[in-house]
Amino acid sequence: MNLDNTARYKFLFYILILLGIVIRIGLLPVVSLDMKAYLIPWYDHIVLRGAWTSLGEEFSNYTPPYLYLLALVTYTNGFVSKITAIKSISILFDFFNAYLIFRIVKLHSQKEYVRLIAAALFLCLPTIALNSSAWGQADSIYTCFILISMFYLLQDKPLPALISFGIAFAFKAQAVFLFPFLLLITIKKRIPWRYYFIVPIAYMIMMTPALVAGRSLSSVLGVYLGQAETFRSLSMKAPNLYLLIPNDLYTPGLYIGIAITVISTLAWAIGYAIKIKDLNRETMILCAAVSVATIPFLLPKMHERYFYLMDVFTFILAFYVSRLWIPAVGSQLVSGLAYFVFLVISPQKPPSPFGAVFLLLAVLINTLLIGYLLWKQYRFIQGQATSYIK
Repeated sequence: MNLDNTARYKFLFYILILLGIVIRIGLLPVVSLDMKAYLIPWYDHIVLRGAWTSLGEEFSNYTPPYLYLLALVTYTNGFVSKITAIKSISILFDFFNAYLIFRIVKLHSQKEYVRLIAAALFLCLPTIALNSSAWGQADSIYTCFILISMFYLLQDKPLPALISFGIAFAFKAQAVFLFPFLLLITIKKRIPWRYYFIVPIAYMIMMTPALVAGRSLSSVLGVYLGQAETFRSLSMKAPNLYLLIPNDLYTPGLYIGIAITVISTLAWAIGYAIKIKDLNRETMILCAAVSVATIPFLLPKMHERYFYLMDVFTFILAFYVSRLWIPAVGSQLVSGLAYFVFLVISPQKPPSPFGAVFLLLAVLINTLLIGYLLWKQYRFIQGQATSYIK
């Protein structure tokens, strides 16, 4: 690439970075329903009780690692608004994640401008910016450790990968959406089975400060069970087929959905472990994207933002297999519609009837998108197998 083109791409890089920052600053004043109901009261509780004392108390349905970060930003109380302080945690991890995407794309592309544009463009993805800067959610945090895990797996370093996965799980249970992929590459002997003992160890190490502060062992072990019982609904406006099932069928729908997910996961992981001949980096990224997209689609009790990992991994996939750019665009559309319903339509009084229409459209597009991803995965690996035979 000549110097003129290099200068143009660097200029584009800085413009995209600036745009990502401007978008986040513009979204800071937004106060979501979750901010009002959960995050701001938790922040206030920590300020009132003190950081260390509060860590030993059960005042939140999030795991302690997030509360450590929340406690840390309370020290800005008095000169930074609580809304900005809370959102700054997730926004900071947005930038960490952009750097990790730079490193992951670097493993595939030797062109610096491709890596730079990937990192900068990630910061401008609508759902990534909305999740942290408007919603104030913590999905960027656990995703950071999932990306670290993926970065190591792509280099055949399973030990640090499993440690990072355990840390991700300590922040959010949604880290398990990557598990089918981990199972697949474990069957392919890329991860020794014994390394999975690291995951609960990493989880417990992350809980240690809270335990020392006085929180009970049962409470830190039961956080995710408590979260699962918070809402008795097959779909919390998640763009999957459970949105179409009446909640009168909650109990059978829950158990049948979990059974379908387990059986499908095992069949997918074992089947492709047998079928894949060359587990190269492109194949790994594709399989990881399928994993994090299909699990929240198959599972009941999912929320609107549980396709966050799909947004991230389909974006990376577009840089590894350029012809597979459609899932990245489709994922933004699906999650964007779900986010719009929660952030814009749901707070309206009276509620707008367009919310149901947008969610049904998201379900339709997501169903087609999951089907497309599975088909492309099959064709990609089928083509790989044919080439291998030849």
